Amino acid sequence: MWETKILGVDLYHVLAWFWLYSFCGWIWESSYVSIRQKKLVNRGFVNGPLLTLYGTGAVMVYLILRPFEANVWALYFGGVIVATVLEYVTGVLMETIFHAHWWDYSNQKFNFQGRICLGVSLGWGVLTVLLFRVLHPLVEKLVALYPVYVGKISVCVIAAGYLCDFCRSASAAFHLKERIPYWEQELEKKRVELMLRLN
Repeated sequence: MWETKILGVDLYHVLAWFWLYSFCGWIWESSYVSIRQKKLVNRGFVNGPLLTLYGTGAVMVYLILRPFEANVWALYFGGVIVATVLEYVTGVLMETIFHAHWWDYSNQKFNFQGRICLGVSLGWGVLTVLLFRVLHPLVEKLVALYPVYVGKISVCVIAAGYLCDFCRSASAAFHLKERIPYWEQELEKKRVELMLRLN
């Protein structure tokens, strides 16, 4: 399983990079918003220090644009396109599934539906160049510091913890605790109706 290749990179490294970028994204986003709002803000969907939008974005951008890493302009414009598409699709999915907005660019110039805007998209291009030239070489060195078996265990533990955290956060987003008593009442009504019909 670990040797499965995704666009030429084995699954172990893809997952190890994904969790590292998710953590770095959470630090960046939470710090930026906390400074702007002058109070501590957790910008993740889950309670833990992981923002998987950044993890997904960084890994996807890296894997898709890796063939063009020697060309700075290809990296820049490729980053603008890939990251913007990812941001838009994620925004639509989050709003459709959870009926909530995690970001809104409506007050920014040249925005589209408040989900993406030109200024941020151009910023994604700069971040893509930085990803290839600065950040990813550091991430690769960090992953190489510990034995592979330790990394595989860590990846599995983090994934399990994130899954539990995600389920709890999704439950809160769907207000499941508030709906369960209603569902129980409806089930009881159906049971009574069924018993009456049987009698």
